[in-house]
Amino acid sequence: MLKSYFKIAWRNLNRRKVYTIINVMGLALGISACIVIFLITSYEFSFDRFHQDKERIYRIVGEIQRSSGDNDFWNSPTDDVAGFQHQVPGFEAASGFHTFSEGVTIPQDNKPPKKFGGRLEGSWSAAAIITGPEYFDIFKHQVLIGNVLAALSEPNKVVLSEKRAKQYFGDIPLGKMIGKKVIYQDSLVVNVSAIVKDWEGNTDFGFTDFISISTATHSFLKQQIPTEDWTSLRPHRSMAFVKLSKGTTAAQVNDRFAAFIKEHLKFTNQGSTLRMYLQPLTEIHFTKDFHRGDDGDDFRKPHMPTLYTLMGVALFILVLAIVNFINLSTAQSIQRVKEIGVRKVLGSNKKNIRFQFLIETFMVTLIAMLFSVLLVNPILYFFHDYISEGILFHPLQISVIGFLITVTIVTSLLCGFYPAKVLAGFLPVTNLKGALMQQGTNKVNIRKALIVFQFSVSLIFIIGAMVISNQINYMNKADKGFNSEAVITVNNWGDREGKLKVFVNEVKSIVGVERVIQQGNAPMGFAQSMDNFKFRQKDANIIQVSAQIGNEDFVPFYKMKLIAGRNMLHSDSLNELVINESLAKSLGITDPQQAIGKMLYQVGYHTEKPYPIVGVVADFHEGSFQEAIRPAVIENVPDRKFSVAIKLNANEKRSGEVKTVIAQIESRWKKLFPEKAFDYSFLNESITWLYGQEEKTKWLVNVAMVITIFISCMGLFGLGMFTAQRRTKEISIRKIIGASVLEITTMLCKDFLKLVMIAFIIACPIAWYCMHQWLQDYAFRINISWWVFALAGLSAGLIALITVSFQAIKAAVSNPVKNLRNE
Repeated sequence: MLKSYFKIAWRNLNRRKVYTIINVMGLALGISACIVIFLITSYEFSFDRFHQDKERIYRIVGEIQRSSGDNDFWNSPTDDVAGFQHQVPGFEAASGFHTFSEGVTIPQDNKPPKKFGGRLEGSWSAAAIITGPEYFDIFKHQVLIGNVLAALSEPNKVVLSEKRAKQYFGDIPLGKMIGKKVIYQDSLVVNVSAIVKDWEGNTDFGFTDFISISTATHSFLKQQIPTEDWTSLRPHRSMAFVKLSKGTTAAQVNDRFAAFIKEHLKFTNQGSTLRMYLQPLTEIHFTKDFHRGDDGDDFRKPHMPTLYTLMGVALFILVLAIVNFINLSTAQSIQRVKEIGVRKVLGSNKKNIRFQFLIETFMVTLIAMLFSVLLVNPILYFFHDYISEGILFHPLQISVIGFLITVTIVTSLLCGFYPAKVLAGFLPVTNLKGALMQQGTNKVNIRKALIVFQFSVSLIFIIGAMVISNQINYMNKADKGFNSEAVITVNNWGDREGKLKVFVNEVKSIVGVERVIQQGNAPMGFAQSMDNFKFRQKDANIIQVSAQIGNEDFVPFYKMKLIAGRNMLHSDSLNELVINESLAKSLGITDPQQAIGKMLYQVGYHTEKPYPIVGVVADFHEGSFQEAIRPAVIENVPDRKFSVAIKLNANEKRSGEVKTVIAQIESRWKKLFPEKAFDYSFLNESITWLYGQEEKTKWLVNVAMVITIFISCMGLFGLGMFTAQRRTKEISIRKIIGASVLEITTMLCKDFLKLVMIAFIIACPIAWYCMHQWLQDYAFRINISWWVFALAGLSAGLIALITVSFQAIKAAVSNPVKNLRNE
């Protein structure tokens, strides 16, 4: 019996090839989008879910609210800074670590030493951390050889992961690796004391080198990693983790933190408050900022709203494909009235007819699913720039198989339930008499509503894509307040010997280099420094400002506009300050000229030192256009200049000239820093990275727009073909009595264009509201112009017209005599 259902279903699908192809293509696109987005979301939500007792592991983080109303996300101290693990109850284990991304040297007998970078492959995250034995009480590792507790309790010891150890020492027995020397930052010598197995799950904490924290306190690192100043919440690249005792909740510990801070922390900025709290391990992967303007957390951060948007887009696309199926199926039902009538006369009941149509729907969905599976890998390859490398499609994976089966069943039921109900509800007597052709017109309103729904969604995506593109173009072309053309930057954060100054002098002599400066960071980018100042020595309020580190060359190098006073004079130390307009305003100074000569007191850990303001520059952007321009100061602090900016004479777009100059710069770099890779970046590209999320959103909306338009047009094409076939007699009679091809084409097209117009009226307010809300995240944004809606409406109308007119013209030019004879 079941076999006969499948046979009949196959014959029906084969008889209506065009409709079957349209339905298969629509569903295949929708299901492909669902599979790809399932892979993306399941990958992102899998991070650090494999840890033992993960629900009890938390990171301690802090948020400071300043008297100005600004909030800053603060990082936490290492475990030996505050003593909180002893004074705050509720922890089964507590540990901190300091990330360490310096280069590695492996000595070899009678051979040149091996050199390795200090970051994880394909990532900005540090490969090494400096920590204590408690770390392995929280993050469990399988110990392959050695004693990790003893290793991390002694100075000059390191624990390596298995893969890292083999990378350093080759494929020798693990036992022979114990005692081997590893040199970090050229002069920090440690011995391998244990080796642990690498984690296999997705994680943000895939560190490979674990250096004992006592190594820091017994070496030059104690100058770089302060471990005694609780009030400063330093060092800035540290994190603290705890594992809660059973029965202890995060809320209880957060309350204890508040009491601890009140008792121990003497905050110098009156009116500012600090809150420290526990952040679940499984939420860290989605934390947008661990410490704004710092490198305390270099993990790749997926954007949670984008993930939810992806899921919504996948659902919308699948719903559109289902709507297409239902629309075409109900339209075709009129042509199947006699078939249903004969079936009922021969004894079939409603249940049999519904089951027959559900089998047909299941077969179409199954074919679409097979095509979808074939499309996934090409889609992942085509969009690899927007998709993480770890996202792979394994069709035989249990979770993937479960997802595919679920989507197939759910889609089949959604697609088939309503059309099956319509078919099963036909009366056999009226069916055989053909009276249902009139009854079928009652379904027209439903089909019209479905078309309106499809094109409303398409129009929302069209308008969204245009608004996002306009905002990105605005951000790219807007005046940033400084010149970034043909500027490259290169960094050496561990320049203890002062070699960068030598590098600057060497680069100046290269033909094709216009200017070179040593700086802290570029004016605009992810990494920014912050300093604390007071306007008056007796002021209780401290102003936190963005600190641009540079000398007298900084302002002219970036062509900043000096609107009051003068540039700072040449000096080997910090003697005077140049501020921006926003800082002047925050000090209550309306006229920039009045700021000249005023004193700002820089607040240190236990010091307040005054410096005169000698100049005011026009405001310039430092971060994304989502952020308001912050108060900023330009100061000359030599020991904080770890970056070099190089202005090229060669045009950035002339790749041949640029490559020649960069090759010469690289040769100077390798001569001075043989152990460090020459990692440079164009400042314009670095600034563009600030808009990475906007670019991904633009890509997502554009892809969704193309797919929704394509699915909608396929549905419109099928309905246009059906309408032309159903009105064949009417068209033939009209031609015989003198109607032109244009008149008949217009008659067939105008009904569809009316539906698109209704969709436009519905979509405009929805699209405006959605994009208006999206733009509220930007301090600097465009206004949504009326022409965006007009262009979207014209585009949708033109697309619909082209889609339907093909069938309309085909019907209009057909032979009326032949059509009437066939009738």
